[in-house]
Amino acid sequence: MTSSSSSSGLSSWKSTFTNVPPLTKSISTAMTVMSSLGFALRFRDLTSDADAEGTLTQLLALVPVSAPYHPWTFATAPFYERSLLQFIINSAILLGCGKYLERAWGSREFFKYLTVTSVGSMLALYITCLFEYTVRGNEDLLYGTTAYGMTCVLAGFLVGFKQLVPEHLVTLWGVFSVRVKNLPIIFASYLIIEALITRSQVQLLMAVYGMLISWVYSRFFKVQDGIRGDRSETFSFASFFPEAVQPPVKTLSNIVFGILVRLNVCSPLGFGNTLQNDLENPQMSGMILPLSQPASLRAEAERRRALALKALDMRLHAAAGNSASLPGLSRQTFLGPTPSASGIPSIPSTSTHTPPNNTTENDVLFETNALDEDEVSTPDSTVPVEKS
Repeated sequence: MTSSSSSSGLSSWKSTFTNVPPLTKSISTAMTVMSSLGFALRFRDLTSDADAEGTLTQLLALVPVSAPYHPWTFATAPFYERSLLQFIINSAILLGCGKYLERAWGSREFFKYLTVTSVGSMLALYITCLFEYTVRGNEDLLYGTTAYGMTCVLAGFLVGFKQLVPEHLVTLWGVFSVRVKNLPIIFASYLIIEALITRSQVQLLMAVYGMLISWVYSRFFKVQDGIRGDRSETFSFASFFPEAVQPPVKTLSNIVFGILVRLNVCSPLGFGNTLQNDLENPQMSGMILPLSQPASLRAEAERRRALALKALDMRLHAAAGNSASLPGLSRQTFLGPTPSASGIPSIPSTSTHTPPNNTTENDVLFETNALDEDEVSTPDSTVPVEKS
């Protein structure tokens, strides 16, 4: 039993790190080369008085004072590691998570996601150091800060998994089972405790910026399957926080988003190019924020939904009535068994066209304009739609 479980676990690990997509493999290779070069130079420095590793760190890691002269460090710093143990952990995370996300999004979109998250986080960290230096006048913020490691990339991975599989259960250390949607707040809480112990804010800021930038990009700009952004309620900003504090966070985020919409920084539309398309999309019903959508538009969306339900009901009853004239079909096919005398011949239908019986609510959403203009009356056989 033990050998079989061990072999299954080994095969699971092998399947994780085999058939790796090309972009993930290339990034992992680049990270291995940079980190291995640093390890080799550190070993050489042990037998000499030179500081070759320090020079390499200045060229690959983000140091605020030299960043304007080494702009490539904004891209290389997230994939450079000086600790051997951390390098092994980061490599496993990159291969496992990158393999899944690249296959889900495609290499091109995954590359854009990594670039925006890593470079954007390092740029935000650099601006933060400059701002703190301006306010506090502490030169250590410019000369003593060295930022590197995959913290911001890992934070972006957690945001990506929260978007794709929020309800998936994962087991941590073989003891705790948590849902993927709770991993970002757990990761941030861990880094807050670490920052309080080590009195270093670099890793915490990298994680916070990584989560925020990756969420903003995924929420409003990332294109997937022809849809720009993800305005679903399960991926809202408040959903990253515990349920107890979600209401005030949601109110605050709605206010901020409404201000950004009025300043034309963000668009209130998430699924179409026009407000009409957005109102007719069932996923966006009631999800446009108060400051960007007047009450009349909410009422219009609800009215369109009620008209669509009425048209759907009319189609279903028309299909049930016309099916009586079709051979091999009966009224029971649509409406279930009804008390009727046997042997009574069916009345032929005068209609020559039988609508399909698989009509859904979405099929009639775009017919509501005709109902608005013609004010089609409901037949006596139509069951009225209840208004909630």
